[in-house]
Amino acid sequence: MYNTRMMKNDLKKMLSKKRYEHSLLVANEAKKLASKYGYDKKKAYVTGLIHDIAKELSKEEVDYYVAKYNISNDNPKTIHSDIGAIIAKEKYNFTEEMCKAIASHTVGNEDMSLLDKIILVADKIGRKNLSMTGREIKKLAYKNLELALLKYLEGLKEKLDKEKKEVNKVTLDLIEKLKKQTSNFS
Repeated sequence: MYNTRMMKNDLKKMLSKKRYEHSLLVANEAKKLASKYGYDKKKAYVTGLIHDIAKELSKEEVDYYVAKYNISNDNPKTIHSDIGAIIAKEKYNFTEEMCKAIASHTVGNEDMSLLDKIILVADKIGRKNLSMTGREIKKLAYKNLELALLKYLEGLKEKLDKEKKEVNKVTLDLIEKLKKQTSNFS
């Protein structure tokens, strides 16, 4: 169904070696998390593999997608997620659910599916040199995915607050929703 060899070849052409290796690590974490939480391992793997396909596009390529698909480009750090979802749909025929997970792997979304959570968390723990917090999130991810997601998002909010940067409203709403959902587990 999904040609991972072709995807990997495309990624090698489009990404730096470091970003390509990150994509492989995310794919593997997504597959493990999918196995843990009863989700389709193949779908999780390829979604994790492709999640950053648009991360290193040139300004001209980004501008092309922004114009063609009328994408908001108000946050250059997260635009790759929207463009990546488009590429995944058009080039690899990913499902809407898989594309939504790619589109929301940077800031989350209001109604996160299991795959959305898996990809966002896998993106944060799919790294060679995890910080102590990253290791804590990884350990937590295999016990309670929502708590791992909440810990990551709260840390992101704290970091952005310190840098005097605005936190995406979707992320803030998601933090509040996760706090309510996980209040019995904390």
